[in-house]
Amino acid sequence: MENERKNQKTKQVGNGEGSLYRSEKLNCWVFQYYDTSGKRQTMKQRKKESAKDFKVRVTEVKNSLNNGTYINKSNETVISLAKHYVELKHSDGITTARSYGRELATIKQIQKSCPNFCNLPIQQVTIQHLENSKKEIKKYSNEVINKIWRMLSIVFKIACSPSRKILTYNLMEDMTLKKPISDKPSKKVKPLSKSEYTKLISVLDNEERNHKYRNIIKLHIISGMRIGETLARSENDYNEKDQTFNIWNALTQDENYHVIWSEHTKTYNKKTGIDMGQRYLPLNSSIFSEIVDIIKEEKKKKVKSINNIHNTLFWDYKKDTFVTPVEINSYLDRIEAKYHILDKTDNEKLSSHRMRHYAITHWREIGIPKDIIQYLAGHVEGSDVTDDVYIDISFDFVKKTLNKIS
Repeated sequence: MENERKNQKTKQVGNGEGSLYRSEKLNCWVFQYYDTSGKRQTMKQRKKESAKDFKVRVTEVKNSLNNGTYINKSNETVISLAKHYVELKHSDGITTARSYGRELATIKQIQKSCPNFCNLPIQQVTIQHLENSKKEIKKYSNEVINKIWRMLSIVFKIACSPSRKILTYNLMEDMTLKKPISDKPSKKVKPLSKSEYTKLISVLDNEERNHKYRNIIKLHIISGMRIGETLARSENDYNEKDQTFNIWNALTQDENYHVIWSEHTKTYNKKTGIDMGQRYLPLNSSIFSEIVDIIKEEKKKKVKSINNIHNTLFWDYKKDTFVTPVEINSYLDRIEAKYHILDKTDNEKLSSHRMRHYAITHWREIGIPKDIIQYLAGHVEGSDVTDDVYIDISFDFVKKTLNKIS
């Protein structure tokens, strides 16, 4: 009978708040309760912990359950939360295939640069884990770092959300934690210089006049379009009566980096359904007038193809598919190697992106107002991208302008 009494549990039952009792078998105090998810939890008195201190901990748990601050134990990691967030947006149709691919790439970059914590339960991640990861994060460009930091911020915000209640405090909002700066020097894409542009046009109008990509390059540098927009243009976009050229979509990439046809431009907002990048080029303007000749020439050269269902001006008839941006930039590499277009002091490659930069900078130098440039370039009105990224006024232009003032 005495042994039976020793093995019995001395219980103290709360008013629906769990059971607190002394276990003779375990020789400690035990508190059992149900967490906010309905799962039964057990707290045990720690070694060398007094009964008083244990009961203080029990009271804290009870209070957190009552006031809604209780945090359930979770095995969710930074990566599992990030993947769920990205997959949910994609399945809801919020992100394009290309954006989905970019976000998956960002998750891989987090796995590579943050192996010290990315697969730990997020409840175990500390400020020190984040600080220690900066050495690897800084190896990426600032553009990639911005994407990594944004994804981490989103993940910790999700973990702190009322629906999740995985964390009570968002480490990414800690005042002591700062986003790292890349070890790589920031690099701004330079537009072609005036002399480089002149030499390129000369080569395209003479030695390369009959090349199948010649008109693509000409249209691209005159229009200032994104290369994907240039390659997606159809003869249906040309309104001969109004002398306008409709830019409303682009070639893009899916999550597997395959070139696909898009129904919108880069600045399309899926939430609002508004495409700020859709615009018309006035082909009766002197700066765009040559585009009419290019369109007519390409229409004459066209061959019927059952796969060219969008009636694009430019088509790879050998492969019977779209002409891709990669092919155009490879062609530009060959032109540079053969004709040495770039100035000797120019350390960058000859690329389609630099041609867009040239067009936008040229528009500014000839006095076109910024809001008109943003329209022509397909930028969101009021965006700083036009000035901060694309416009790079030449020193010669500065001198000429100052001479006029003098």
